Amino acid sequence: IAGGFYQTKTGQVGDRSQPIKCQKCNNGTYVTPAAHPGISPADCTVCPTGTNKSLHAGFRACFCRDNYYRKDRFDECYPCPDEGLNCSEEYQHLLPGFWWTWDWGSNDNYEAYQHFVVNIRNRSDSYNSSTQHFRGVLPKVHPCPRKESCLNEGDGINVTCEVGYEGWLCSECSVGYYAWFDSCNVCPKWWWFLLEVVLLLVVLAVVILVIAWDVRRNRRRGRSAVDVIFARGKILLGFYQVMGEIFSALDEIPWPNILTKFGSFFRLLEMNIVQLVISPRCYFPDFTYHNVYIEYLFGMSLVAFVVLAAICFYWVSKCYFAVKKSTVEEHVKVLSTTRQKCYLFVVMLLFVSYPGLSGVIFTLLPSGCDLFYLDENETYSTTRLRSDYSIDCQDEQHVHFNHAAEASLCYVVGFPSLLLILLWRSNRQDKRKKSQEQPLVESSADNPSYCSINDPTMPQRNDDSTLNQSGTNLLNTKQQSQVEISWISFLTGNYKAEFWYWEVVELSRKIIQTLFVLLYGPDDHFTMFATITISVGFLLLHAYVRPMKDATDNRLQMCSLATIFLNLLAASLLLSRTGGSTGRTEVLAAILVLMNFSIIVFVIGRHLLNQLS
Repeated sequence: IAGGFYQTKTGQVGDRSQPIKCQKCNNGTYVTPAAHPGISPADCTVCPTGTNKSLHAGFRACFCRDNYYRKDRFDECYPCPDEGLNCSEEYQHLLPGFWWTWDWGSNDNYEAYQHFVVNIRNRSDSYNSSTQHFRGVLPKVHPCPRKESCLNEGDGINVTCEVGYEGWLCSECSVGYYAWFDSCNVCPKWWWFLLEVVLLLVVLAVVILVIAWDVRRNRRRGRSAVDVIFARGKILLGFYQVMGEIFSALDEIPWPNILTKFGSFFRLLEMNIVQLVISPRCYFPDFTYHNVYIEYLFGMSLVAFVVLAAICFYWVSKCYFAVKKSTVEEHVKVLSTTRQKCYLFVVMLLFVSYPGLSGVIFTLLPSGCDLFYLDENETYSTTRLRSDYSIDCQDEQHVHFNHAAEASLCYVVGFPSLLLILLWRSNRQDKRKKSQEQPLVESSADNPSYCSINDPTMPQRNDDSTLNQSGTNLLNTKQQSQVEISWISFLTGNYKAEFWYWEVVELSRKIIQTLFVLLYGPDDHFTMFATITISVGFLLLHAYVRPMKDATDNRLQMCSLATIFLNLLAASLLLSRTGGSTGRTEVLAAILVLMNFSIIVFVIGRHLLNQLS
C-alpha cells in the first residue's frame, strides 16, 4: 500500500483478526504510488511541499499543514485561499456566509469532487484508489450579501441556506416567505394582509385630517404648524430617502450590526410604499415578478394614476358646476380652487415618490448588473442584477424591463425640469404683477389729495362707507390666500424669494448623491470618492447661500447634509477593509446611529417646544 509503510518480508498468509505487520517509514517520508509496494526504507521518500513532515504519513503523502488543501492524496498541498474557504480535512469547502455554485460546465466535475472528498476524508487503507485525485475545476467563491443566510452545513461542498432563503447567494425568499427589507419572513394569513392595508389607510387618513384641521385652525395666524411640518418634513424626508438608498445600495459593506438594523429603519422612513406592503407572492404562488419589477410597475402606475385621477376629478367638478346654478364669479372661483388642489395633490405625491422610483429605474439599467465568475479559472461567468441577485440580466424578461427603464429616464429628467419651468413661469408672473402695481402705489403717494385710511388726521366716521363690501372681501381673500397651501407654497414656502427654485435643487440632490453608487456599485473606489465629493459640495453650497427663511430650518438642513457626509465617509472606511478593532468600529457605529437619529429627534422636539410655547 502506498503511504508511510513498507514490508521487508516475503508474502505470507495473514490473520484478518491481527493488524498488518508492516514497517513504518520515518516521519515526513512515504512510499509513492509508483514505488509501492515498498520493500526497504530506501523506498520511503520525503513528503511533498505543503505537508506536515513532523508526523507519520499514514495512508497518504503525509498530512497537509494547517490551512492547506490538496487535489491528490499522494501529491503536494497548497495554501488555502484567503476568503470564504475552509481547508480543514485537506479539501476546500465553504465557510458560513459564503456561496458558490456547481451549475456550470459538466455535471461530472461535481461528481468527481464529491467522490474525492469522500476519499480524502478516509484515513484508513480502505479508500478507493480510482478517486484518490481530483483533476477538475472548483467553483469561485462569493460572499453572501446577508451572511446569516448561508449556513453551509455538512461537508461544505454544497451550499445550504437558512430556512426561508434560496437561490443565488441565498438572497431569494422561498415559497411561503416574503421579503421585508433585507430579510425573509413567513407569509402571514389573509387577515394580517387586510389588517396591514387598513392600518396604512387609517394612518394616511389621520395625517390628512390633522393637516386639514390645522389649516382651518391657523388660517389667520401667519405661519401655521402645517407650514412648519411641511418645511421640516421635507428636510426629514429628504435625509431618510438618501440614507435609505445609501444603506440599500451599500449592503455589501460590512456595516456593524447596530447600523444594519438602523438601516432598515431608514428604509422604513424612506416612504417607499412598495416595500411596506407584503409581497403578492404570499397569496399568488404563480406570481413570478421579482420585487424590483413590482416596485417599478407600481411606481410608474402610481405616476399615471395620480395624474389621471387629478384630471378626472377636475373635469368631473367642472361638469358638476356647469349644471349647477351659480354665478359666473362663483363658478370661476370654485374651479380655480379645485384646480389648485389638484395641482397640490399631484405635486405632493410625485414629490414623495420621485426619489424611490428614480432609484428603481437606475437599478434596472445595464450598469446595475454585476459580473460573476463561476469557476476558479474564470472561464464561465454570468451577470446578475445588483439589487436582486436572483435576477439574471440576460433573461428575456429582464431585457424588457431594462428597455422600459431606459425609456423611463425621461421621467427622471422631466419631472424636476417641469417643476423648474412652472416655478420660473410663476415667479416671472409675480414679478410682472408687482412691477405693474408699483407705479400705482408711487403715484398715489405723490398725489396731495391721497389720504390713508389709517391717517389719524382724517375725520373719523362711525359707518363703514369708506370701504365698500367688495373691497373688504377682496382684502380677506388676499389674506386667506397667503396662508392657504398651494403647490407653489409647498415647493417655495420655506425658501427666500430669490431662491424660488431651490426645492428643485434639493430634489435633484437626492438623486445625484446616490447616482454613482446605484449605477456602478460601491466596489469602485472612484464611485465612493465621487459620492463623497458631491455630498461635500452640496454641504458647502448650502452653508454659503443659506436659502431658507427660517434659521432653524437652515440648521436642520446643515445637520442632515453633514450626517449624510459622515455616513458616506464611514462607508468608505469600512469598504477599504483596513482592519481595526471591533470595539472602535462599534463606537463609530454608535456615534453614527445617534447622529442619524438626532435628525428626527430635533424635528419632533422643536415642534413640541413650539406647541408648548
